[in-house]
Amino acid sequence: MMPHDYLIEALAPLVFRSGKPFGSQAGADGAAFPLPSSLAGLVRTLYADQHKEGFSDALRQIAVAGPLLARREADGRTVPLLPKPNDALYLKDGADTCVIRLAPARLPSGAGCDLPEALMPVQMTRSLDGKPVVGPQFWPLERVIEWSAGAELDFHQLKVEGLASLATEDRTHVALDRKTYAADDGRLFQTGGIELTACQDKQGWESHDLVFLGRGEVKLASTLATFGGERRLSRLHAADTGHYWPAPPHELDAQIRAAKGLRLTLATPAIFSAGHLPGWLDAQTLSGEPPACPGLSLRLRAAAIERWLPVSGWDLATNKARAMRKAVAPGAVYWFELLGDPPSGFLDQLWLRPVSDHTQDRHDGFGLALPAAWLPPAHQ
Repeated sequence: MMPHDYLIEALAPLVFRSGKPFGSQAGADGAAFPLPSSLAGLVRTLYADQHKEGFSDALRQIAVAGPLLARREADGRTVPLLPKPNDALYLKDGADTCVIRLAPARLPSGAGCDLPEALMPVQMTRSLDGKPVVGPQFWPLERVIEWSAGAELDFHQLKVEGLASLATEDRTHVALDRKTYAADDGRLFQTGGIELTACQDKQGWESHDLVFLGRGEVKLASTLATFGGERRLSRLHAADTGHYWPAPPHELDAQIRAAKGLRLTLATPAIFSAGHLPGWLDAQTLSGEPPACPGLSLRLRAAAIERWLPVSGWDLATNKARAMRKAVAPGAVYWFELLGDPPSGFLDQLWLRPVSDHTQDRHDGFGLALPAAWLPPAHQ
């Protein structure tokens, strides 16, 4: 089925739950980036509404990919922004800041670690006695592709082209007494929303705003929609394939085949049955085939992963909360060695496609991965 592209334009600060437990001891739930299931729910709800269908198992099988953050320029161009890869480290070097690469490497003679024997530790490729600093958390897709291909990046250029963080807005609300409809004394609560509209500074209004990009199996009519909580309005723009969603570089297929290695950088959270380890890998040999790409035999050699991300939500079919699960946060990098030649057309099955274990999680868009060529140490 030919996919369709979507662009979501926020008309108000959007509210998404972080997934952490909520209660009197948990504190306020701040603004969070939308989970893939939020976009999947939006697309399926709009499809059901526009086609006058009810909730069903068939509706849940509509595959949706995203959301990806993007900057929309004044001329209408969209620049996708992906989370910073975990193999990039910002270090202060005197008055300057450097982007240091982390890469799989064998330990020196006499050294050891508690990793499985098949895995290599991820180490700094350049020795620098610097202090970690905060930097852009979202990079333009073009820079992520360059970094994944081995290029060095300039920190100051990333600050200009990337995004340090998403702007947020907190709103204070008061609970209403159901009998009198007056404010209930002492019952205040806050919601945190992410602000995507153009901001104002001393020079005036910025020439761009932020939007979300998505892709799905169904064609939708452009419409207003409520995306996230508190019924905040957004506008969904629908387009044909390739209008918004980024395409892979033309030479990438040949580069991966020649390198005999593959790196996957997560663009959305991934859910694996073995925590950080994909369930489609054999626990002993760490080899296997991604579910969406049969015939592509891989062996895991290394991974760069930060702390886990909580994933939960509300199930409209059962009208109850879903159990919280631990996901691998976006930005995680996995390095694989190719076991044999990749099948024909494998790149189309990998490029920003989900690599999570379970079919429903893949339909929901968990685990979108950005592939790139990687030269394993044995071939260097």
